[in-house]
Amino acid sequence: MTALKRILAGFSPVAIGLGITMSVSYGTMFYSFAVLAPAIMAEFGWSRTLVFGSFSVALLASAIFAPLSGRVMDRLGGRVVLSVGTVLASLALAAMFFVGTPIAYLAALIAIEAMATFVQYEAGFTAMTQIRQGKARAAISAITLIAGFSSTVFWPLCSFLLEHFTWQQVYLWLAAINLTVCLPIHLSLPRHEASLNPAAAAQETPLPEPLAGRDRTVALSALALSFSAAGFAVVAVQAHLPRLLLETGYSVAAAATVGAMIGPFQVGARVVEVLFGQSRHPLWTALAGNGALLAGTALMFAFVLGMPAAIAFAAFFGAGQGLAHIIRGAVPLYLFGAQGYGKLTGNLGFFRILVTASAPFAIAWISDLGGNRLGIAAIAAAGLLAFLPVIPLLRYASRQQAGKATAR
Repeated sequence: MTALKRILAGFSPVAIGLGITMSVSYGTMFYSFAVLAPAIMAEFGWSRTLVFGSFSVALLASAIFAPLSGRVMDRLGGRVVLSVGTVLASLALAAMFFVGTPIAYLAALIAIEAMATFVQYEAGFTAMTQIRQGKARAAISAITLIAGFSSTVFWPLCSFLLEHFTWQQVYLWLAAINLTVCLPIHLSLPRHEASLNPAAAAQETPLPEPLAGRDRTVALSALALSFSAAGFAVVAVQAHLPRLLLETGYSVAAAATVGAMIGPFQVGARVVEVLFGQSRHPLWTALAGNGALLAGTALMFAFVLGMPAAIAFAAFFGAGQGLAHIIRGAVPLYLFGAQGYGKLTGNLGFFRILVTASAPFAIAWISDLGGNRLGIAAIAAAGLLAFLPVIPLLRYASRQQAGKATAR
C-alpha cells in the first residue's frame, strides 16, 4: 500500500469529524483546567491542594462511568451516545459558572469528567470501530493525529478568553464551543451497522483471530497495568511540568517553550504511525511508544543540564504521549476483536482512570515529602511500568501475524 493510500484509509470524512470533536472535547474539558485553575485559586483564595485535589477526585469519580460508557456504546451505538454525551458535557461545563463553594466546585468537576467518558477517545474509537465494522486502526490513528492539536489550540484560546472574561464566563464560552462544534458532527454520524466510506475501510488489513482463554486473561492484565502506568506518567507530567522546570531554574519563557515543543513531537509520532505503522501489529507501536515515554520521563532527571536536555525530553515524551492514545485504541482491537469492544475498552479505562486520577496529587505529595527528584523518580517508575508489560505480549503479535499468513 502506498503512503497516499495509507493516509486516505484513515482520513475519511467520519474520522476527520471525530478528530475535530475529540480535539474540542479534550480542549474544553481537560486542557482548559490548567489555564483556569490559577484564576479560580486567586478569586476564592483556595489552596493548590484543594483546587488540584478536587480535579484528581473528579478524575477518580469518572472511572465509575468508563465501563458504563463502553456498555452503552455497544448497545446504542456511537451516534446516540456521543450526541447525548455532548449535550450533557456542555451543561456540566456551563455549571461551573455558578460555582461558589468548594462542594459546588467539586460537584461540577465530577460532572464534567463523568461526561468526558462519553465523548472522548474511548467513545470515539468505539464509534469508529462500529462504523468501520472492526477495520478502524487507520481511522483511530487519523483521529488522534487531528486531536493532537487540542492543547495547541485551547491553551492559547483559554488564555485569550481569560484576558477578556472572568473564568466563570470562560466556562460558558467553552460550553458553547463544545455544543456548537461537536453536536452537529455527532448527529451526522452514520449508524453503527454501516460505513459511509467502505472503500477506505477496504484498504485496511482484516483483524487477526482474537485471543481467548488464558491468553486473553494474561493480555488483559498486562494491558491494564501498561495503560494505567502510562496514563499516570502522562497526567503527572501535564500537571507538574511547568512547576518542575521553573523550580529547576528555567525562566517562564523557557518553560513555556519546552511545553509547546511536546505538541509537535506528539503529532510527528502519529504521522509516522499513519505512514509506516499500519502494516505492523500495533503491539510494536506500543513497544516504541512506551519506550519513548520511558526515555522521556527518565530525561527529566537531566533538566539541570539545561535546554538541550529539556528539548530531548520534549521529543521523547511527546512521541510517547502521541502514540499512547493510538495504543489504547488499536491494541485491544487487534488482540480481542471488535465484538464487545466498547465494554472491553471501558473496563480497561476504569483501571487506567483510577490510577491516572491520583497522579496530580501523588506527585505533589511525593515532591513535598522528598523533593522534586523523588517526584521525577516516581514518574519515571510509572514510565518503566508502562513499558515492561508490553514485552511479553509481543509473542501474541508474532502468533497472530503467523496465523494471518497461514490463512492466506
